[in-house]
Amino acid sequence: FSAVVDNPEVMTEIASTFEKAGRSVPLFIDVNAGMNRTGIEPGDQALALYRALVKTPGVEAAGLHVYDGHIRDRDLDERRARVERDWAGVSTLVENIKVAGLPEPVIVAGGTPSFPIHAKRPAPGPKLQLSPGTILLWDRGYGTGLPELPFESAAVLFTRVVSKPAPGTICLDLGTKAVASEMQPPRAWFPELPDAKQVGHNEEHMVLEVDGAQDFAVGSCLYALPWHICPTVALQGEVTVVEDGKATGTWTVAARNRRLTI
Repeated sequence: FSAVVDNPEVMTEIASTFEKAGRSVPLFIDVNAGMNRTGIEPGDQALALYRALVKTPGVEAAGLHVYDGHIRDRDLDERRARVERDWAGVSTLVENIKVAGLPEPVIVAGGTPSFPIHAKRPAPGPKLQLSPGTILLWDRGYGTGLPELPFESAAVLFTRVVSKPAPGTICLDLGTKAVASEMQPPRAWFPELPDAKQVGHNEEHMVLEVDGAQDFAVGSCLYALPWHICPTVALQGEVTVVEDGKATGTWTVAARNRRLTI
């Protein structure tokens, strides 16, 4: 178990808790490499926080966590240039840590768009770890936005036609309770209806304009690739495992039933 931290106050509270229990916990410094969501910029304050991690009982200096998920350029050269520009401060921080005589940090770097770039860095062995989470299931968004990555979708949504409200229109039971909806349409892509246009989306339903709507009876089944798989998974209580064309079991989605205990 390890965690991330980006300020000394929380680090001190965590350290106190674990020290009282006679334990210690590895902490990574959450480095803000340009995403401006969480983290501490890789300057003097980050160096001071890392130094405190090394010296404070109850915590261990595990390394740096550098998530650059804001970099999603479709063009690989442009993406690489942005990654390297934001990485410059991280490199300087690592050098300053070494100069200060502190333990060299492990660096957990990247997201799905940037991990191939970080993978080519000359860092030795376990000192550089990658975190390209979406490659495990993949989705339509990255499948179209990152054309050089050869991953295949391993998660699909099963949906049905529940109504045909107008000519050329079908309504599916694929509402915002079933597929991630934080982005503008399209929110799903249908291999059997590649030219379908999403014209409506609410809690229970997705409405599509399609050529050949007359060929789909109410009750017809379709498969959909979600545009964003990550929050889509947490909308399901369980997933059905399919091997060689047959359903072989189910997996519980632990993130669906998360709870705060503090």
